[in-house]
Amino acid sequence: MVVRSLSSSILTDYRLKMLLQSTLLCLFALLQASLEIPIAAEKPKPVDLTYSCMRVTSGTAKNDTTPIILLHGLAMAKESWMGVYQLLALKTSKRVCIADLRNHGDSPWNKEADVASMAEDINRLLELLKVPKAIVLGHSLGGKVAMHFTLNYPSKVEKLIVEDMRPNGLTPQALAEIKFFLVLIQQVPKIIPKGASEKEAKTVVLSFLNNQLKKFNSTDLLDDRAADFLPIKCSEGKCHWKTNIELIGEILKNPLAALTESSGRFDNPTLFVYGTESPFKIKEDESSIKKLFPKAELVGVEGASHIVHSRPEFLDAVIKFINRA
Repeated sequence: MVVRSLSSSILTDYRLKMLLQSTLLCLFALLQASLEIPIAAEKPKPVDLTYSCMRVTSGTAKNDTTPIILLHGLAMAKESWMGVYQLLALKTSKRVCIADLRNHGDSPWNKEADVASMAEDINRLLELLKVPKAIVLGHSLGGKVAMHFTLNYPSKVEKLIVEDMRPNGLTPQALAEIKFFLVLIQQVPKIIPKGASEKEAKTVVLSFLNNQLKKFNSTDLLDDRAADFLPIKCSEGKCHWKTNIELIGEILKNPLAALTESSGRFDNPTLFVYGTESPFKIKEDESSIKKLFPKAELVGVEGASHIVHSRPEFLDAVIKFINRA
């Protein structure tokens, strides 16, 4: 009886060990399989952007439901498109919308400042506008956001227009100019006199920016008309630049971190308009551009730097491109 009991106990222990080993092998196999299956990254949560739209129509205008969305550059706001905004509406008979990117203007401010998050905001904007697709035009950072959105949602873009921005990466000269501009923006609240009106504050800031840009040998000087469109808000005797200044400080530590790498392919008509004197050197990136946008056309505006939309050649090229069948 003792021998039989001992034998039974040994057999039971053996079966338990085999069962445990089998279970561990199964768990290991499942874990290995799960590591081999790519997990889709969670999309950034979009915010509702502040925007304005206008349309100029005549009795013979077609009922065109595809809007044009204009996206501004870093530390600017939707008002930077004033003039361009109205002329596009007049010359294309389309609804034209200008929007403040997140952390800019009157749109929500938060800690997410990367291009991927901003691209999701544009997708949300199309939902708010209740349209299946749009023509998207972006300048500088807005151009990068427009490209990233287009490559991620190609079926939602009819045509893409990019003003002086590369799909990926920056030249050393462009990076230096961005850093210099952001440093200037941080100083704006300090140079506005206390109690200044909004108009007075904008005049002071315009003069300050142009004087500093001259020292940097930049050709992107702002004319007097630009003062009205600077994103400056005054309230109770205090004025500020309508951009998340704290976030600008973070971006300055590593400006390239926010420029999410863009990939994919967009086979619809695409137009790149650039300044021949711009430090962004768009023409030199043509081969990379056409890998992502095979139908891309590149139009250089002679003598222009990074801000091209102030030139009549820019509007001529854009209107012609939008109206082309």
